[in-house]
Amino acid sequence: MDSVFEGHGIRFEYPDDWILHEQSTPEEITLTVHSPDTCFWSVTLLLDRPEPQRVIESALDAFREEYTEIDVYSGDERLNELPTIACELDFVCHDLISSAFLRAIIAANFTVLVLYQGADLELDTLQTLLEKITASLKWEIDSDDPPGELEWMNIV
Repeated sequence: MDSVFEGHGIRFEYPDDWILHEQSTPEEITLTVHSPDTCFWSVTLLLDRPEPQRVIESALDAFREEYTEIDVYSGDERLNELPTIACELDFVCHDLISSAFLRAIIAANFTVLVLYQGADLELDTLQTLLEKITASLKWEIDSDDPPGELEWMNIV
């Protein structure tokens, strides 16, 4: 990975042939990197610091409104070496099975939501790369960041 985004209190790496797009409102900042195909990875910084559980529930509600067939699996993932509320979704989009991966955590200055998604055929080759982008996401850890394990709340 040759490109680095650094700003808004975060840093992450992504492939140099992917396109970075930034969108912001007074409440949130979303940075998305798009692969040359259809996979994408995004991080949203929610400046009013909602609870990660609520953020994941809202994202799941949006997916459920869009797709009639959706399976949700809880996850045990970390961001910036801290535990998150996490899940994986499988759904059908344009006759293709697709997957999305959601991770949320509250930090000192924002709540972080990571979403990456793609058709399963693409994910066979790109999922490892999407996970590397996720692993490269860093922000300064403050005493307000959760110190221990978060309990998975029943959002499935």
